[in-house]
Amino acid sequence: MYKTDYERSLDQASILLIQTLTDKVKKLMSDGEQNGDILHELVKRTQQLAVEGRLLYGRCKETDSKDEAKARLWELGYRCEQEGSCVRIELPLLLPKRGTGASFITEPLHDMLSLEDSYKRFKDCTVVFRHIYGGEKKIADIRDHDNIESRAVLNVIERYFLTSDSGYYCTNIQTTELGRSSKTIIHLLSGRPDIHALRKAVTG
Repeated sequence: MYKTDYERSLDQASILLIQTLTDKVKKLMSDGEQNGDILHELVKRTQQLAVEGRLLYGRCKETDSKDEAKARLWELGYRCEQEGSCVRIELPLLLPKRGTGASFITEPLHDMLSLEDSYKRFKDCTVVFRHIYGGEKKIADIRDHDNIESRAVLNVIERYFLTSDSGYYCTNIQTTELGRSSKTIIHLLSGRPDIHALRKAVTG
């Protein structure tokens, strides 16, 4: 098969898949099924398809150097930078609601972090999750911070950076803000907040 025919076939398959999924979502929403099990399963399968497609692409490109693989992940919006005693990790999406699955987030994050030979490992650490809502999103769109995806992401981060994500060693802070584009930025800071000062502030 010629390359142009191959690309045309992929384009047609992608368009058909997206259109089919879009039509199903529209029908479910028109039927009042926004929070129904069918829509939830549809979203879950779409995410799984994205994971499988990314893994297949990775296997086809497995001869790439680490620099090439890192550049590809950076293009997708997955980034990790170390500056002194701080680490900044950027994910190109908001962490979803509880129960929608996290592998489509954690798999590329793991791939990105595994490209480095070594990282600074924190004993006491403050982990700050910044949930940034962008585009047309408004305050009414902002969700609470109680989701299992944050925990799943923290488990990956622990593997590379933390002695332990136990509350004894790790303080977890989550904040929300509005920005130009939706994404999640995670900062790892050495040490923990002054617990005595916080206790004094809340107890008087």
